[in-house]
Amino acid sequence: MSIRDTDKRCRNCGATTNLRELGFVGQLAPFFLKRVFGIRLGAVRSPNRWKQMIRRVVRLPQSFLDRVNRPTALVEIQLCEACSFVQTKIPFHKDAINRLYLDYREDSYNRERIELEPTYAAMAADVGHGAVELETRTAAATKFICAHMPVDENFTILDFGGADGKFMPRIEAKKFVFEISNIQPIAGVTRLHSDAELGTYSLVQLAHVVEHVVEPLDLVKYVSTKVAPGGYLYVETPQELSAEQRTLLKDGERMLTIHEHINSFCTEAVTKLIEKAGLRVVAIEATPVDVGWAKAVHIRALGQKA
Repeated sequence: MSIRDTDKRCRNCGATTNLRELGFVGQLAPFFLKRVFGIRLGAVRSPNRWKQMIRRVVRLPQSFLDRVNRPTALVEIQLCEACSFVQTKIPFHKDAINRLYLDYREDSYNRERIELEPTYAAMAADVGHGAVELETRTAAATKFICAHMPVDENFTILDFGGADGKFMPRIEAKKFVFEISNIQPIAGVTRLHSDAELGTYSLVQLAHVVEHVVEPLDLVKYVSTKVAPGGYLYVETPQELSAEQRTLLKDGERMLTIHEHINSFCTEAVTKLIEKAGLRVVAIEATPVDVGWAKAVHIRALGQKA
């Protein structure tokens, strides 16, 4: 599929006639720009000594102005009016996005991100690792899942892209995690390394994954093939724009920052995503959460395979 084709298609629901052009309102965060494209914003260095001297003189007032109006790389954003999904007009290349996650959350990742985004230092140690986040997310997921699906003695769970599997719901089951990195799974979880090792499972979890991937619908369609007949798919993702903020974005009165997350979801978008993958939505909710390092809204959805 060519770029010309992909900029006319919602990558969440597949719609081709309902894309609203919002213009250059997507702001690439410095770390994202460096990791994905190998680009770093900076001043041009002149070989002329006099120009260098003039630039040194104006550097202090210029640095102050940059804090007020920092140079920013912008991309075009689209909103799908069929499902309210927000995406970049031109999709990022998968290989480029993969560079963002080579050492995800490791010390080298944190050091480089803090260098480019100093405010990340205050949360780096807790993002994805903190005790508050772990308790908040696993407790909420367990409560939601158990309220809407049966669990029997032969229950199996696959956490797709789940790192070490620590965010799985607290359900008695045979637990597996599909993860391409070298991170070791927690006790009681079996790591699967390749597609060939995958079977089908009572519950497949896709938690905080779809906001990171280039083609969320393609991913969810594939992951759905790993759900056993009558089984369930659990999708969890942040809702980073409220209804009011989404309206401001549509009206050109708000920017969208692209850091790790390249897609923006709401309950309508997640509902369409699951339905377009061929599953029936059993339950969906969006609730405020406090993960310790931030307050957010998390969408939780459960789809069932016929």
